[in-house]
Amino acid sequence: MAKALSSGSAEPAPAATIDAEISHARDSFLSGTGERGPNVRRTILASWERSRDNNVEADRILAPFIRDPDLETPLARGAAPILDMLHEQLRGEAVSTILTDQTGLVLDRRVSSFQISEALDAVQLAPGFSYAEKFVGTNGIGTAISSGSSAFVDGSEHYAGQLGQFACAGMPIRHPVRGKVIGILDITTWRHTPGPLLIALAASTARQIEAELHAQTGMRELALVHEYMKICQRSPGPVLALNNDVVMMNDALRHLVDPAEQQTLIGYAVDTMRADNRHALRTVELPSGRTAHLRYSPASTGSGLAGGVFRIRVERLPAPLAGGVSLHRTHRMNPPGLAGTGPAWTRSVQQAAACFATGDWFAIEGEVGAGKLALLRAVHQQREPGRHFRVTQPPAAGEFDSWLETLTEDLTTPGATVVLRHAERLSDQQASATADLLTDRTWDAARVVIALRTPDAVAPLRSIFPRTVEVPALRHHIDDLPDLVQHLLRQLTKDDQLMCSPQALAQLARLDWPGNVSQLRGVLATTIKHRPKGVVDVADLPPECRSASHRLLTPIEALERDAIVNALRDNQENPTKAAKAIGMSRATIYRKIRQYGIS
Repeated sequence: MAKALSSGSAEPAPAATIDAEISHARDSFLSGTGERGPNVRRTILASWERSRDNNVEADRILAPFIRDPDLETPLARGAAPILDMLHEQLRGEAVSTILTDQTGLVLDRRVSSFQISEALDAVQLAPGFSYAEKFVGTNGIGTAISSGSSAFVDGSEHYAGQLGQFACAGMPIRHPVRGKVIGILDITTWRHTPGPLLIALAASTARQIEAELHAQTGMRELALVHEYMKICQRSPGPVLALNNDVVMMNDALRHLVDPAEQQTLIGYAVDTMRADNRHALRTVELPSGRTAHLRYSPASTGSGLAGGVFRIRVERLPAPLAGGVSLHRTHRMNPPGLAGTGPAWTRSVQQAAACFATGDWFAIEGEVGAGKLALLRAVHQQREPGRHFRVTQPPAAGEFDSWLETLTEDLTTPGATVVLRHAERLSDQQASATADLLTDRTWDAARVVIALRTPDAVAPLRSIFPRTVEVPALRHHIDDLPDLVQHLLRQLTKDDQLMCSPQALAQLARLDWPGNVSQLRGVLATTIKHRPKGVVDVADLPPECRSASHRLLTPIEALERDAIVNALRDNQENPTKAAKAIGMSRATIYRKIRQYGIS
């Protein structure tokens, strides 16, 4: 095996000739000219087409990165000893064994050769990076995921030119019970290594990992069932148990909460298990407005975590208020000034309303522009109209003492809601001083809310706020886009004489919206300058909305994209005429249209 792999680094003439033909076919494909060459396999052409449709960069690698991937999954733990053994067998060879999850996120990489290790680092094929086809294009990992079967990619068959020096074989790893793909075992070496050899090695290793997972699954389920039965016998109340394969709940829980609330509880349980917050008590809000308390107990085997068991206590709904209006119904109403009825957004509104109802201090977290302040204003206006609503943010240099004095005055205002906005900008010393102010005596008169972009910011201050409301990014409740667009257009135009066509809404829904609702509002404000009434169509949208890219463009690329969009708009969407107008070749403009995802 070692001898055969070593010989793969050579480049025999026939292989080099075929690779040159494939390289020419790839260049023709990227420029939009020519047909599939005779040496381009249909599976490779199909992957090229998927890569092009996903606007993957062909001249550089832009793999997304996760700093701390979860390495405590059954897949990562079960595969580790098998990868150790294979790594020992291949010692000294220019070969890398790579394990990813079902999304293409690299969990483990073993390399015995410094040269190939350095080359893999240069193309971001390393733990924490995702090699899904939609990000990196045709490759052994991503293409195996997209096709659901083994994939061998050699040399110029890769969509990204930087990967042309490699040959890689990816083999799906399937769950021993459900049969679905849960990961990829990839073997990567230098190009022109025989494909059958790499596929056989990848297949053999993947089957060994599946066999180990099969053995571990039985032990995990037994351990989980044992812990579940033990807690059910001790506690007559609601109990939930789950792991990656099994969800169990007793009759007490099933009769207490409806299916929607069951899903909410399962989601919070999974988050608690990931945080490994053992034996902790977590308080959460349910869609009905009730509060649930979850106490977590881990179930373990000798090889690791088998799952978790949760004892659950659900508080009853409050009695109806005067006039027959219950708190439950109040929570389910969308406050004036907000738009959206999707479950993710609705849950955030309900959680904030619950905190206002109980008078609790709380943290509100979410990305820039997600609508944190708008949500707080709307809930405050609905529940406590006319009372003081004060928004403050970190002061400029040298003004911190006076800022603390102003904050103290706000805290003494009866019924006030004080929002500490952009709290993550406070220095550690300022955060500690602010925390001291908030805790040195009881501030009964006011409610304080801290607004953050990241949950781990300003820890000394963050710990004062026992509850958290998470506001979803727009891309996580994109089903609310039609309501949001109409709501924002009504705000911007002060009437209902402008609406968005289904085609324009569909185009807006394709975008990632890194600036969230604030960015959407800016786009619509630009649109109404030349379309103040009637129906907004795709052609009316700004240039940045006429394309869908998986990454943030550089300023030069954004200018180029806008120039192409404007040229297409001025030339009746004719690429040939648009290319001539801006001094670009026909092949190049077609490639740029695909690169920027211009519609």
